[in-house]
Amino acid sequence: MLKYILLIVLGAGHAFAQDKLLDKIVAVINGKVFTLSELKRIEKTIDARKEISPFLYTPGKTFTEIELLNLMIKSYVVRDKLSQQGYIVGDDSVESRIRMTEEKLGLNRDSLLEFLKAKGVSYEEYFEVIREAMEFNLFTTRIIAPLVTVTEQEIKNEFYKRSSDNRALSFKYNVVDFSVPGSQAKGKDIKTFKQALKDYQVSGRLSLGYSDLESSSFDEIKEDALAPAIVKALSQTPEGEFTEPFMLGDRLHSFYVKNKDLVESQAYLKSRAKLEDEIYNEKTGALSSNWFERELSNYFIKNYL
Repeated sequence: MLKYILLIVLGAGHAFAQDKLLDKIVAVINGKVFTLSELKRIEKTIDARKEISPFLYTPGKTFTEIELLNLMIKSYVVRDKLSQQGYIVGDDSVESRIRMTEEKLGLNRDSLLEFLKAKGVSYEEYFEVIREAMEFNLFTTRIIAPLVTVTEQEIKNEFYKRSSDNRALSFKYNVVDFSVPGSQAKGKDIKTFKQALKDYQVSGRLSLGYSDLESSSFDEIKEDALAPAIVKALSQTPEGEFTEPFMLGDRLHSFYVKNKDLVESQAYLKSRAKLEDEIYNEKTGALSSNWFERELSNYFIKNYL
C-alpha cells in the first residue's frame, strides 16, 4: 500500500517524468483513503466544528490528530452500518436540516454564508459536518439506544449518592434488621457477616458461625425514629443491598434495605430528568465504545499516522 499520493508532472521539453508530492495517506479503511490534508483541514476548523456539531466535536476538548483520525474512521463505519440497514442521510435531508437551523436562529442563506466565511468554513464543509452529525444521531437512536435502559432504581440510587451529605433530606425506610451476638463476630473479619447474609438470601443456608441470627422487619420507619448509627448506615446503602455491618450495643447488625424514599420527594422530582439523562448518556457512551471496538475488528484498517 502506497503511503503517498504522487502527481506526475511532465515538464515541457523534459525527456523524463518528475514526481511531485501531492498529499500523504494517513489511514485506509476497506479501500477508503484518508489524507493528511483532510485531517489538517478538520484540525484547522475544529473551533467552528465544535459550534456546528458539539455532539461530535466536544466543546472545550482539545483533540489530538490521532483522535480526529479515529473520529473520521468511526464516521466511515457509522455510514457503512447505517447503509447496510437501509438508513441513508441524503442531500435533501441535510438541506432540510440546514433550513430548520436557519429558521431557528433567524438567519437567511446569505447571513449563514457570512457566518461560515467568518469561521473559515466553506458551505460544502458545513453541509458535510451536518450530514455527519445527523448520521451519528441516527446511529445512536437506531443502533445504540435500543440497548440502553435506565431504571428508576438507578436514578434513585444516584440521587441518594449525591445527596447523602445533605442534612435537609429526610428518608423513610422498609428494612429488615439482621443481628447476631457480638461474641460471634470476635476473631472474624466483620465484613464476613454481610457476605454470610448475602449467601443466606440466595441459598437459605447460613454459615455455622452465625447460628444465633435474629431478624426483625420495620416498615415505613422514619429517620428520626432511628439511632444515629443506623441512620448513617442506611443513608450510605442503596435499595436492595445490605448495610455494612456495625456494632450496636452488644450485637452485630446489618440492615437489608427493601425500600428507601424521601419523606419530601420534591427535590428528587426536580432532579430526576437531569439524572436520567446523565445516566443514559454515560451508558450510551460506554456501549458506543464497546460497539466500535467490536465492529472495527471487522474492517481492514491501516493507520499510518
